[in-house]
Amino acid sequence: MKDIYVKFDGSTELEGDSTDASNAKSIEVSSFKHFVRQPKSSSASSAGGHTAERTEHGEMLFTKDIDKATSKLFRASSAGTVYPKATISFYRAFGGKGSTSANANSRVLYYQIVLDNVVVSSVETAITEGELPIETFGLKYSKIVWEYKTSPIDGSSAVSTGKAGWDLQKNVSV
Repeated sequence: MKDIYVKFDGSTELEGDSTDASNAKSIEVSSFKHFVRQPKSSSASSAGGHTAERTEHGEMLFTKDIDKATSKLFRASSAGTVYPKATISFYRAFGGKGSTSANANSRVLYYQIVLDNVVVSSVETAITEGELPIETFGLKYSKIVWEYKTSPIDGSSAVSTGKAGWDLQKNVSV
């Protein structure tokens, strides 16, 4: 399983089964998919512009096993509940050059996404032959901030490469 966690900050309603020390009560997810697309104009301008309208932020999709959040995700989607903030945290194993017995099996937070004004936009459950039930849920938001952190191979702390974001309501960079 990948080390990806979704946490609805400040909400006790949408808690997951995670017992991970850094992500307790978060929703553990096994896959993630998201796109941002700039619609193209049917004709380019003489100045070279090719865009037709505002950028399109697609639904952020996650796949996970059914857990204690499942029924509450369905309810949140049905009700159109808006959550003030959600954080998606991505971890990877550390075991590179310079590993010691103390950090050989550790992991680092290397990517984080913070969403504001979050809505559970879709929930879908599926069972395939011989498998346990899985669920895909989608999130939509009004603001997003991405942050990537480099992970030095010597085992030292990850270092942020900076944050970038977009406010969809104002249509501006944040």
